[in-house]
Amino acid sequence: MIKPILVIAIACAGLAPAASAQQQLGREGNTWRWDGRVESGRWMNIFNVNGSVQFLPSPDNMVHVLAEKTSSRGREEEVHYEVVQQGGNVTICAIWNDNATCEDNGYSKASDRNENNNTTVKFTVRVPRDLRVGANSVNGGVTVRDVGAEVKATTVNGSVEVRNASGRVRANTVNGAVDVNTSVGPVSAHTVNGNVEARMAALQGTDDMDFKTVNGSVTIIVPARFDADFRFDTVHGGISSDFPMTLTGRFGPRHARGTIGSGGRDIRASAVNGSIELRKQ
Repeated sequence: MIKPILVIAIACAGLAPAASAQQQLGREGNTWRWDGRVESGRWMNIFNVNGSVQFLPSPDNMVHVLAEKTSSRGREEEVHYEVVQQGGNVTICAIWNDNATCEDNGYSKASDRNENNNTTVKFTVRVPRDLRVGANSVNGGVTVRDVGAEVKATTVNGSVEVRNASGRVRANTVNGAVDVNTSVGPVSAHTVNGNVEARMAALQGTDDMDFKTVNGSVTIIVPARFDADFRFDTVHGGISSDFPMTLTGRFGPRHARGTIGSGGRDIRASAVNGSIELRKQ
């Protein structure tokens, strides 16, 4: 496992920078909770370094955060939490050392996990369905299920899974698969070592979509009525599509550019060691 260095930011337009919380909550005990209300359409963000993050629907229109520490060396008290509330958004960070603090867009400076502290934190977050959610880790899987007016899900070592979001999804990892099955796109998804699969029951707006992997395949499943300008590139794999394509420029079995339907949004997909497939829902 690499020693992670985390600098992750979620861009929320129009927000002023937040001051560091400096709260150092949850040092005592293995379980810590935060409960509160976040207005519809605002962001609920979680930043973790070592452990998983899972978002699920709330039973009562409130936000409920449960953080659980696990360690085989008994140094859980060195890990604490900070909460930042800014412009209606809420950000919670797990902190492994006192050199890092939390701001509304994530860690204010590099946060590295102490090699002598193997504590992991498991976040389970229950939110109303109409919130925007940011699920971020370094060493751990990230899951968002049945929530998210917009979703940003990011990790380094772990898989990313998103189910039934109702708006734009951006999903990224390095070592792991990305699996998105959402009620409303668009979707963009990247990994290095793993497959990318994105299934969209419907599409809204005209935002572009981008899909990338190195060691894996890309599968994109879109509604039967689909208009886009596309570019697909692979090195060791093939390209296939359920849609008629109007090709432009040079075409080969591993490179294709052109228009689907009447064109419009850009959709790009690339793979090195794998295929690219575009399928109808």
